[in-house]
Amino acid sequence: MRGYPKGGEPYIIVRSFPWGSFLFQDQGRGIPEELLPRLGEPIYTLKEKGTGLGLMICHKIIRQHDGSIVYQSKVKEETLVKITLPLAC
Repeated sequence: MRGYPKGGEPYIIVRSFPWGSFLFQDQGRGIPEELLPRLGEPIYTLKEKGTGLGLMICHKIIRQHDGSIVYQSKVKEETLVKITLPLAC
């Protein structure tokens, strides 16, 4: 996404109707493209002391609410996470 100042700060954007979209963007180190499909897998982590359960639980909750989560990232560039959920009527 263009138009945001660089500096490592995360940004959160919320859009609505007919689906609620939550976009989380940072200006960090990025994620290698080959690792993106593994995000959300049980017991998968790159952290030294991680359990690999955090994103797995997020994926499960989002799917249970008929939503989706998509990652866009490249090494040494920003990462964008988009969570989309249906709005309750």
